[in-house]
Amino acid sequence: MVGKVLITQGTRPFAQRVAKLLSAQRVVWFGAADEIPDVLLRMDSYLKIPRADAQAFAHEILKICLDHEIEILIPLGEHELYPMAEARQLFSEYGIAIWVPGVAQLAELPVIGNPPRQFPLMVLCHGTVVVGAHGGERYGALSGVFTQSDSGGELALCCVAD
Repeated sequence: MVGKVLITQGTRPFAQRVAKLLSAQRVVWFGAADEIPDVLLRMDSYLKIPRADAQAFAHEILKICLDHEIEILIPLGEHELYPMAEARQLFSEYGIAIWVPGVAQLAELPVIGNPPRQFPLMVLCHGTVVVGAHGGERYGALSGVFTQSDSGGELALCCVAD
């Protein structure tokens, strides 16, 4: 296994689904702003994180990542996407990759909130498929969790609808 990944919205089924894809390759941690049951907090793989509307959201997440030696952050909350896209450069200065498209890409991508289980997922890092169904293709510089859009030709970013 290589490195730790923090997946936000960690108490949601979609986050658990993404974690299952990555668990063979990474040490997976879960972050959640909502209430986390004590039993999960004692497992040492769940972290309390701030809400996306918190004033210093990105900086607080950065501190959490540094404190826990997280190398990759995958924000899955719909309201986390833009703040984390804007913070990619800051995190990269500390050696932490945020797997979310850039701000300009986000504005143009279709987004699917709470994708159904039958939608096959791909986790991308800078256009390369890290895990999931693919045909050996590259997808530009996209990073994040994706599925094929309804039109079939382009990818849709997947998230937890807040």
